[in-house]
Amino acid sequence: MIDKKSFFKFENNSLIKITGDDRFNFIQGIISNDINNLKTKPSIYSSILTPQGRFISDFFLSNYKNSFLLEINKNDETDILQKLSIYKLRSKINISVVKNAEIFVISNDSEKSFREYKKESLCFNDPRFGNIFKRLYLFNKKKNCELKKIGLNQISNENFHNLRLENAIPNFQIDATKEKSLLMEMRFEDLNGISWEKGCYLGQEITARMKYRNLIKKKIFHIKIDFGGSINNEIKFDQQVVGNITNHNKEFGMAYLNINFLKNFKKKSLICGDSNITFHTPWWSGSN
Repeated sequence: MIDKKSFFKFENNSLIKITGDDRFNFIQGIISNDINNLKTKPSIYSSILTPQGRFISDFFLSNYKNSFLLEINKNDETDILQKLSIYKLRSKINISVVKNAEIFVISNDSEKSFREYKKESLCFNDPRFGNIFKRLYLFNKKKNCELKKIGLNQISNENFHNLRLENAIPNFQIDATKEKSLLMEMRFEDLNGISWEKGCYLGQEITARMKYRNLIKKKIFHIKIDFGGSINNEIKFDQQVVGNITNHNKEFGMAYLNINFLKNFKKKSLICGDSNITFHTPWWSGSN
């Protein structure tokens, strides 16, 4: 996905820092994944839900120098800080926003370029996809680390957006609806964001019921678009709405499709506007 000589900088992401003796127990009852995985792994992918199991926000959680770093979109920062403060109660923890961090995605081959920053950085494989690419946090802006000076080229927002869609990488700021979407619809399990072995957490009962009773009505799919001149968000078959597009660039996109309809649907082509839509299970998903 990311060329070995390229990088992308997340201008709209930030890091929340959680420290204190109770940080493991505190966060365990809130998130969808198992925080104890951070005792053996550098990072996990997870989410916070409403008590009714509806999606609020997704994020990466990393273990760094006796603290947790929660990478989150800045649009969710205030909301998540408020929720963490509410759940804090008497827990021995401190919550703050990291002010001097820069967040990047780089190729596996690029990590060696950052050796001189090793003491002031954190680099790890994206836990959703294994070793496809890495995320990088740099913590000292005073050093004025310009990645172009070490032989890397910056990917523009538009090009990264296109790369993401071409490679079926969801962005749940766009590909989910806050306080409405459900993790099983989002294939969050396939993105390594849910633990079925841990104890209770916010929204756990609804999420488990969706899985074990097979109550999922729709799922996210990767789509390829044969653009005919117009496209909207409704995907149809014989004038029946069978899904909706969340995000596209007129060539690739992400969409939710009705699972019950697909069980009896033999074709792979649907209509959106006057464009033909071909849908596929994302490469990272083990389910249809």
